Amino acid sequence: MRVPYKYVARRVVYLIAVVWVAATLNFVLPRLAGRDPVMERLIEMSGSGGRRGEWITELAESYREWAGLNEPLWQQYVTYLRNMLHMDFGRSMMNRRPVLDIVSYALPWTLGLLGTTTILAFVIGTVLGAFSAWPGASRLVNAFVPVLMILSVIPPFIIALILIDLLAFRAKLFPLAGVYTPSRYIELTSLDFWLDVLRHAALPAISILLASIGTWAMGMRGMLITVLGQDFITFADAKGLRRPRLFLGYAVRNVMLPQTTALAMSLGTLVANATMVEIVFGYPGLGSVLERAIRNFDYNLIQGCVFFLILGIAIATFILDLIYPWLDPRIRYEKV
Repeated sequence: MRVPYKYVARRVVYLIAVVWVAATLNFVLPRLAGRDPVMERLIEMSGSGGRRGEWITELAESYREWAGLNEPLWQQYVTYLRNMLHMDFGRSMMNRRPVLDIVSYALPWTLGLLGTTTILAFVIGTVLGAFSAWPGASRLVNAFVPVLMILSVIPPFIIALILIDLLAFRAKLFPLAGVYTPSRYIELTSLDFWLDVLRHAALPAISILLASIGTWAMGMRGMLITVLGQDFITFADAKGLRRPRLFLGYAVRNVMLPQTTALAMSLGTLVANATMVEIVFGYPGLGSVLERAIRNFDYNLIQGCVFFLILGIAIATFILDLIYPWLDPRIRYEKV
């Protein structure tokens, strides 16, 4: 199906507007906290480095000038938007490294973990939920329903703590934290290195998968049970259609649109859950970086991390919005 230019242009405008509003909130909210990141950082440095207290005021002025925090708020906002367009978020107040370098290192780990687990959980949960709702499902499939119900209400970080205790601390089958063994030489072409990375990523991925699969399965099961009582299913069954076609072409296809909509609406929650899991496992993704930035009240690093999370969620929602007509032929771009 050809996508009209006007429709895509309108959605791109919406995407830009969403990113701009979110970026503005990202600028304003940290400054409403009433904390002075420069003074807090200098007090910490004076306590650990033995600096005399009378130097702090002079250093604070110099530090604010370096960070651009001595300018009027509106000018800081204009500078922030201009730098954002160039993907320049300044330097971290903690270690003065460029924010983009820090985010560029952490982003692939988050994309790999969250992207893989989200797709797998959505597919597996949707399939399990569909089969568990279909009349005549096997006892094995029905036996999973109580387990899925329990998993759907447990936060991923709770599952993560349980897995750490059982599989990492007691059974010692997986590492406790990190992304690879520190003593191992980083060789991107080495199979042993990537197997070590997979071992470290196994527990975070399983934690997110278990919680997400239960959520998608229960949502799919509930919607499919509702659809099975509709007249068009009864009519298709009375026509003598084969069970696989009735299941896939009539029942499942009609609930994939709301299931996909639920995926788009829950992307923010998925990112928040993945952030908590990364913190629990010390996984070097955006979640761990953002947690350290918030703890140290690092304006620039907070803005950089949140911006890329917002941008990722907005682009994913934009893509899901474009594929709606492929999921449900009743939707037409011209009528939107």
